[in-house]
Amino acid sequence: MRPAQPLPGTVLTAMPGHLLRRAQQHHTAIWADAVGAEPTGPQYAVLAALETWPGSDQRRVGALASLDRTSTTQVVRRLAGRGLLARGPHPRDGRRDALTLTDAARADLPGLHERVRVVQEGLLAPLGGADRQALVGALATVARVAGTGAAADHAPLTVPGHLLRRAQQVHTSLFADALGRSVTGPQYAVLRTLTEEPGLGQRDLGERLALDRSTTADLVARLERRGWLVREQDPADGRRRVLVPTPEALAAVPAWTPRVLEVQDAVLAPLPQAERGRFVDLLRAVARTA
Repeated sequence: MRPAQPLPGTVLTAMPGHLLRRAQQHHTAIWADAVGAEPTGPQYAVLAALETWPGSDQRRVGALASLDRTSTTQVVRRLAGRGLLARGPHPRDGRRDALTLTDAARADLPGLHERVRVVQEGLLAPLGGADRQALVGALATVARVAGTGAAADHAPLTVPGHLLRRAQQVHTSLFADALGRSVTGPQYAVLRTLTEEPGLGQRDLGERLALDRSTTADLVARLERRGWLVREQDPADGRRRVLVPTPEALAAVPAWTPRVLEVQDAVLAPLPQAERGRFVDLLRAVARTA
């Protein structure tokens, strides 16, 4: 078994991009328990946006819910199919549709808002009142969301889970700008973990990174196809296979790391320097990361 290769710089579990993903995964798990399969977080964001800004067209709804055009189209189609959205002529532009909530949606929303409140309470449970306010305020800043205080408490811009998703989108965009098609954030996390902790099987890797089985399998398969990972027999247990970075990956990970660290700095750039350490600590608590 090759020796571990610790990398210079911030450890993975202190990187805001990694912590945003971990916290968002935790939010998704709490959402599934408290709300169920539908509406999803993005669907709720669309419903809440239309409750606060009725008659918006699809483009504006997507912007309010922080969804790209394709995702907005899918979410709107799904909600309309469930009888929760209606389309009508836009009062100022006949080429666009105005979206409104149906009576069924308006009847469902009070109960849904309460369940979403329970989700946010569960997400922020490790923090006290002052720390909760500090985290939500910093998340809004990192997510590049302005004017959240003017909206209703249930509006999509003010829900911590939404802010997490939007902040994670900011990280993903910055990461793509810095590293292009070389590697994605989750792929880097996998390769870095296997570089620093050799001898992990696929299940162990997923547990280290809080990835579900399907996501772990997909990441490993993609990295294998790119020639960055191979499976080898565990010398301590012939029945077990371990994941091993190839020489190309072992050379690439240290080369990528300075740019990855620059991305983390860019994520935190809107925050004053004195607030960044506290934000990372609060995010780590919410992400349940030691």
